[in-house]
Amino acid sequence: MEQLLPSDPAHLGGNRLLGRLGAGGMGVVYLARTAAGAPAAVKVIQPEYAEQPEFRARFRREAASARRVRSSWVVPVLGADTEAEAPWLATAFVPGPSLAEAVTGCGPLPDHGVRVLGKVLARAVAAVHDAGLVHRDLKPGNVLLALDGPRLIDFGIARPTAAEETQLTSDSMVVGTPGFLSPEQARADEAGPASDVFSLGCVLAYAATGRPPFGTGAVEALLYRTVHDEPDLGGVADEELRALLVRCLAKDADARPTAAGVDEALAGEAPGGDIEWLPDAVVRMVAERSAEMLQLPGVEPTEVSAPPAATADGAGTADDPDDPDTAAPAGGTDTTVPGGPAGPGGPGRRRVLALAGGGAVLLAAGGGAGLWAALRDDGDPPAKAAGPRRTIGVHADLTGPQRAIGAAQEKAARLAVERFNARGNQPFTLQLQVADDRGDPARAMSVARRLTGDRTVLAVLGPTGYASTQAALDVYEGAGLPLLTVSEGSFSAAQAALLATPKTYFHTTTLGAQISFTVLYTLIEQGATHVGLLADRAGAVRGWEHSTIVHNAAAGLRMELYLRVVPAAADADAMGPVVADMLDQGIDSFYYTGTPERAAAVARELAQRGFDGPRFVDQPAAAGPFTDVAADAAEGWQALTAYIGAGADPVRDFAAAYRKRYGAAPEPWAAEAYDVTRLIADRLTALARKGRRRPTRKALAEALAGTRFKGLAATYSFDDDGQVERGKAHHYRVEGGRFGYVGPMALPGS
Repeated sequence: MEQLLPSDPAHLGGNRLLGRLGAGGMGVVYLARTAAGAPAAVKVIQPEYAEQPEFRARFRREAASARRVRSSWVVPVLGADTEAEAPWLATAFVPGPSLAEAVTGCGPLPDHGVRVLGKVLARAVAAVHDAGLVHRDLKPGNVLLALDGPRLIDFGIARPTAAEETQLTSDSMVVGTPGFLSPEQARADEAGPASDVFSLGCVLAYAATGRPPFGTGAVEALLYRTVHDEPDLGGVADEELRALLVRCLAKDADARPTAAGVDEALAGEAPGGDIEWLPDAVVRMVAERSAEMLQLPGVEPTEVSAPPAATADGAGTADDPDDPDTAAPAGGTDTTVPGGPAGPGGPGRRRVLALAGGGAVLLAAGGGAGLWAALRDDGDPPAKAAGPRRTIGVHADLTGPQRAIGAAQEKAARLAVERFNARGNQPFTLQLQVADDRGDPARAMSVARRLTGDRTVLAVLGPTGYASTQAALDVYEGAGLPLLTVSEGSFSAAQAALLATPKTYFHTTTLGAQISFTVLYTLIEQGATHVGLLADRAGAVRGWEHSTIVHNAAAGLRMELYLRVVPAAADADAMGPVVADMLDQGIDSFYYTGTPERAAAVARELAQRGFDGPRFVDQPAAAGPFTDVAADAAEGWQALTAYIGAGADPVRDFAAAYRKRYGAAPEPWAAEAYDVTRLIADRLTALARKGRRRPTRKALAEALAGTRFKGLAATYSFDDDGQVERGKAHHYRVEGGRFGYVGPMALPGS
């Protein structure tokens, strides 16, 4: 929970605001106490959106929709004022992790747990439908696990089923969360109650297997698989449960059971105020989350109090959890973070107490609302390091598909920290807090919450790739924690994750779209007049961005271009006919966007046909597998990237130090990560020199926004959108079986 800002109100309606739970989308969510003393989550529209009729209408609809639902398993509305200058909606506060967090952190649920979860959610969804609504965004992130059972939340895009209801979204707009929405939603057709049943099937399949039934990846690929492919239910051992999921996930909406039918099909009883049906690891997570989130301050009269006793230099002597000099980081000084009414206690409560490692859980009835007191472990406080310290987070993929890039960035950041600390007379000591998201979006969101929740972390380097950035960005923005991406160069991650212009998100690398634009100019300089562009959908969002930019730029330059698109599901053998067709069109140059392995298949096809014109692969395809698989056919291929070569003069000393420290040459993006870590250290040092003994995240974000820092690979300054200015491209060519560094290239117009 973040502290309230000076601009935040102290009360809304009869609710006393206690802190910020998050910000993003249309507004801010506060933790509050109602007049009756119950904890509440109060959602408020940002002033800049409250003035827009469509946002106010959506908020008004959300409040009305949530009020219509009556179920113990749906988070109830406690109050609302949708016509106020700052419209707000208060719901009961659920101090527990989401199903997404639980599965990410603890693995799939056992079959019995999935059946109980399914029964509860079916009852919740049936209540939504009985109120004449369709939820339209049933997903693991909207299912919260509390000590007395799960709850369904978020009616932000719920709509009445009545045909006369005013449509607030475009007929062609896909509404919902890809991977958990129905075929009707994927086609932008009308979604009825059966759509929610399909989403319920997706959620239960995810709970049972630990993965979405239609996979992960680019949005367009998820939508295609949802409409055309069969779900992946491998790992669902319970035959009856599997058969029910197959029915829920039928492409034909009429073939699906109703929510009430799902409830009837699942034998057993819904939980009666306990979590006996969950595995120990999840129970422990629920208990710990309750302990973290329900240590609420009392509601005292607002008054002016004396400041804490001060030392000679004016600093308070008491520990301050928001002070980086005194607050202890969660997990130590340098760790890896593994990315209704309450019922009776009984055995469930005793199990919670045992798994929580001691402490007490108290259930009190007051004003008709249940209030859980804090679960906490009264152990000794962690030891503090001597002297002031500043913590930089590293959010990376260290064990997933991009582990080579993530590990290189983590090693480079560590080297920068070691060198900073080795110099004398520094105003503070730097340390890292490293978190591995394994390249998984759900884990990335969990990692972001852990890092933002650690008040000692003042900035984060990462994440490594597009999917993780898109998943985590809203969490970092909501917490106001500066996020500096090194290798995520898409322009769509922020657009997909955030509604407004990011305030604390800094792109320290040249955008991939700018690189692809430069490829086109380079082809022209090399004599190309008729470019062949092969857009391979296996390249997902990044490949789509690159090919789209080149296609549009060629049209603007009135340059002849022949485009072929290959489906992601196509075999590598399908490249032969495609390449032959492109050559038949008389192309004199070639640009491929996609993956390294499939780029190698294209290279072999072109080599067999004797094509020796200028040939480029996009940045994601210019990885080791391309030269390994293509072998001799890779010779002469070129690439432009946003990362500098390890042998370039500006980074030669860094490369030598990296090789000495780790016994190998630096991988791509290592020099950039070293620069960005030094940039953060430089801004923190500047704040310290100005007398900011206790820098805040906001102050650091402002310092970063106004910086001009000369690094080894680039000079870093940012425009109003947080994008690095005066970026450059780096030219590579395959010679002798590997990509060799040719040199830097200026971007067109720079």
